[in-house]
Amino acid sequence: MSIESYGGNPEIVATRDEIARVAFEIKLCSEALTSWAPIETVLSDPLKQIQFRLMTIPIHQKLERLYNSCMIASENYFTTEAQIHRRFETTLIPELAKLATNFGTTLGWKLDSRVSAEVVSERPSQKPTSITKMLDRLWKLSSKDEPTIGIDLFDNPGGNQTAVVYIPGTQTLGLGDETNPLDMASNIQAMSGSGQAASERAVLSAIRQAGIESKDEVILVGHSQGGMVAGNLAAYPSGYIAAGLVAFGAPLAHIKNLKAPVMAVEHVNDPVPNLSGKANPLKKNWVSVQRVSEKTESNAPMFSHSLKSYRNTAAAVDVSSDVGIKNIRSEILQKLVSAKPTKSFEFVISRESVRP
Repeated sequence: MSIESYGGNPEIVATRDEIARVAFEIKLCSEALTSWAPIETVLSDPLKQIQFRLMTIPIHQKLERLYNSCMIASENYFTTEAQIHRRFETTLIPELAKLATNFGTTLGWKLDSRVSAEVVSERPSQKPTSITKMLDRLWKLSSKDEPTIGIDLFDNPGGNQTAVVYIPGTQTLGLGDETNPLDMASNIQAMSGSGQAASERAVLSAIRQAGIESKDEVILVGHSQGGMVAGNLAAYPSGYIAAGLVAFGAPLAHIKNLKAPVMAVEHVNDPVPNLSGKANPLKKNWVSVQRVSEKTESNAPMFSHSLKSYRNTAAAVDVSSDVGIKNIRSEILQKLVSAKPTKSFEFVISRESVRP
């Protein structure tokens, strides 16, 4: 199974345009060294001219090697980025979500409607040691009959906690007229900005009920809408420290202020990540992982978006030696290495009907 990635590598911080500019300057220097001076200069001091030409030969060769290396590095490193940029790209999508949110509010959506998170399960927590194990935990929660959020707590030697919060994706096509907040209304509201979607506010309520405090670190894991909600909560933490984000098939590129380590796992043929309307950024703290999923991997109608298909990608992520993937994977999982398992909660989240 072949995956590609870009980002997450602190050694490469330049844009493709910057590398091309440097390569162009090197090329100009190389051409300048090999250009002959006017015939008068050659005749006035032929010995020095010959000496100069001999000295420039190895310099010219080195510059040519630098130029070729720049072009090869640019091509190899930015191939996946170029593929993503070839996708449909428009910054209007988040703006349209804002307009839809405003319009929906006039029809009865109430952003201040009550949401709740009720504890339905409490047991000892188990430490996830891989990206695949995180997906498996998320998959089990997503398969439940009710909208269920998972929060696993771990004690750190320093006296604070690390929590891993799991948020499933969209479960209903309702537009805010149902109690399940993992619906289309929350999709639109989450896309329009942080703190607006009922699902996001319900997750935040669960985080607070789990006893997470301002000194505690939170790793957020989500699929589809859950990934976008996780992105908002990671970008604008309230009462906790955002320590990492792992998202499967989620639109994230429009979210600003993401400073924690980010792993965005996407399938090229999954349309949902494209809803951001732009490509993921090329940053040290953000790795984007891609592959083309196969129809045989899942019998879901939208097979490329299913967690069953994404599990295969997660397995490939766990064994990948790509520098960017290794860096971000290590940063996220390292948060739990010395942590001691304590409690694991499951919360059923809900909202009051927001229709008049």
